Amino acid sequence: MTRDKKRKAAIRETRVQTGRRYTRVAREMTAAAEREPNGFLLSQLLTECATVAPADVDWGYDSELAPEVFFSRLLGGAVPYGTVLELAGSLAQEGRSARLTVESMSPLEEAVVVCGNRRFQLILTQDMARELCQTPACRSGQPGWAFLHCSSHLPDCSDDALVSMTEDWAYSFKTDAGRDVDRLEGSTEADLLIRAATANGTYERVSKALLDSLFVAPEALDDMFWSDEETLAMQHAIERERLRLYNVARTEARRLWKVFGACVSCGGPFNAYGWDPSVPSRFCSAKCVRPAPCPSPDSATAERPASPRPAEEPAL
Repeated sequence: MTRDKKRKAAIRETRVQTGRRYTRVAREMTAAAEREPNGFLLSQLLTECATVAPADVDWGYDSELAPEVFFSRLLGGAVPYGTVLELAGSLAQEGRSARLTVESMSPLEEAVVVCGNRRFQLILTQDMARELCQTPACRSGQPGWAFLHCSSHLPDCSDDALVSMTEDWAYSFKTDAGRDVDRLEGSTEADLLIRAATANGTYERVSKALLDSLFVAPEALDDMFWSDEETLAMQHAIERERLRLYNVARTEARRLWKVFGACVSCGGPFNAYGWDPSVPSRFCSAKCVRPAPCPSPDSATAERPASPRPAEEPAL
């Protein structure tokens, strides 16, 4: 079968599966095939957005409820003008020279584009774009602007990346909270960071970075307030949060012990009464720790092998 016949056969198959018109499917598949492997610049996409006329799309429902779209040769399908502008806003710091590549494209549904380490989901049914977890193929969003990954993939981060995210989030949250100390305690984002740190053995570094950034470093406490009452209130808040975070971490460690079942290095049991915050929760002790990617605990299978195999990680 010649290349042209294969292309026409693929178009017909797609038309049958989707019920869409042959010419529209052919145009979109041709545009997708012509996309440059090295991607394109944000400025090129913005030029399309500013110059290409609106496209006529059969949404299958009242067109007044649908966004105004144009056909993008770069993306290989119809995309709302507003979605491109949302993406441009998210990439404002990178500028118009930011290079984008298409990870996936589902016509009239969504597209995923990548810029450096950042991934964005372009919603093609409304004027919206949202940043995704940086883990390839993951469709989960980020818990907050400072987070590079979703909650399930946070444990995959390196120690330094997790500490950096912690500091960025904490300083931002502290600015929003102002002098309302009560708001600084018990946040969901802090719990996510602590659980990730427990999984990869960086609890002490992350908890210190969190408390110092969210509240104030101990050595600077006396210089922050004019009254002893305010100083004492801050001290109490720090200690309450320190204890709360420790309990969150210990509970997470026990949960992970149940998930993994046994030490992934030696196959031995976990010491339920001697949690070591510096040891990743998939190992029984520091002597079993070896350099290895930290698997996301939430993706662990419910079934575990009958007898642990010392040289292998569990299937996650």
